[in-house]
Amino acid sequence: MRPPVPRFVRWAVALAVIVALTVAVFQYWGTSQYGTASAHSDAHDTGWMQTQWGPLGSADRDLLVMVRQAGLCGGSSGRQAQRRGSSAAVRAIAKRIGVDYGDLDNQVRSVASKLGVPLPDQPNAQQQGWMRVLSGRSGPDFDRMFAQRLRLTDGDVLPVITSVRAGTRNGLVRSFAANAAVLVSRHMEYLEGTGLVDYSRLPESLTLAGQGQSIDQVVNTTPGPVAGPIAGTGMNAMVAALVLIAALLVALGMLGTTGWRAGARPQQRRGTPHHGLSRRPPQRRHAAQRW
Repeated sequence: MRPPVPRFVRWAVALAVIVALTVAVFQYWGTSQYGTASAHSDAHDTGWMQTQWGPLGSADRDLLVMVRQAGLCGGSSGRQAQRRGSSAAVRAIAKRIGVDYGDLDNQVRSVASKLGVPLPDQPNAQQQGWMRVLSGRSGPDFDRMFAQRLRLTDGDVLPVITSVRAGTRNGLVRSFAANAAVLVSRHMEYLEGTGLVDYSRLPESLTLAGQGQSIDQVVNTTPGPVAGPIAGTGMNAMVAALVLIAALLVALGMLGTTGWRAGARPQQRRGTPHHGLSRRPPQRRHAAQRW
């Protein structure tokens, strides 16, 4: 007969089982909550970082860099057009654009500082190239090039802003993108209002299929940890809860079964034996009792 298992050992084993299953369940829960997006993101982006405003992806960072460069280009060109514009309309619009881009630059630097995103100090190479060409122009030719090139820059950055605005998981980037979209759209209206924009020289509008393909390359469609619930999270939570409840019931069942086994044998010793069998040795009767 094996000796009964001590109670503290039974409790220690049961608690260890409960803790191990609980940790496993919550790890599964976390993985299932974020794993769908993470698995899909490996093909496009692995640079996710969690912030207090939500996860920050590479598309968010690219947007901040792009807006910063557009602001440097637009602000510098606007200040130059205020001095060298041949028409009063161009100089007035250049002043508005310069003020707006200065405000946008303050916003993007503030957002980037909070999110830890490094920003460039110069426009990109293409923008620097046409800014050098613009510096060599004068008169109406300067006005046309200013309106055309800056309208082209705004037209390049606006789809990126709206795409990230639609797909970002970061609340700070979302708010910034919403403000930037309004400002850049207003700049486009200013520049088009000069009558100097040649629309035939602008990039052709994307088709719906082409636009979808382009947006896939920009929008944060596949985050790592997300700030809000994603599809399937409710079902994952239910599965995790059911597994945890089942684990608790199994552990409690182990305690109950072990306790019953440990306490059953002594009761059988003290009680009446089953099937009429007696474990007590037969007692010898006195000679008088035999007859």
